[in-house]
Amino acid sequence: MIIVLSTAILETIFAPIAYFCTYRNRYEINLDISSMFLRLVVVIITWVVVCTVFWLLSKYFHKKISFRQTASIWGLSYIPNFLCIILYNILLIKPKIYNGSGFSTFIISSLFIMFLIWKAIYYFMYMRSVLNTTLREIVIITVVSAFLFISLIMLEFMVGVQVPVL
Repeated sequence: MIIVLSTAILETIFAPIAYFCTYRNRYEINLDISSMFLRLVVVIITWVVVCTVFWLLSKYFHKKISFRQTASIWGLSYIPNFLCIILYNILLIKPKIYNGSGFSTFIISSLFIMFLIWKAIYYFMYMRSVLNTTLREIVIITVVSAFLFISLIMLEFMVGVQVPVL
């Protein structure tokens, strides 16, 4: 829960404040506090929705895992999200880091890809090791998850979340 809340607060509260403090003298920008809290609520709700769907699917496949375990284990998958948010916001605040050299571009792009792969590996480890699913069950859960993730990412983008947090 701490990882999820830290990630959500970093993405929706601290990142906009850091961006505002960095650029308020260069551009005419404002902090929209109500929008920040709306994004925070949406990010937390998306986590709960994903955990609920995973838990319901585990019950459908007769797996003995509680909702609390599902929420706790899936919460660990937010570590790469947290790191991705830090990297993304560093690039927002200091964009010249990315454009400075081919080597820095390579490193930063590699980090983004590594975080995405880390999340995908965690997802499949969760399915196989925690839920002890068969290949057929993994395929079914992955198809359901894909539609769920796409829907929730679209919802997050509609309220202004810049880095998907699922």
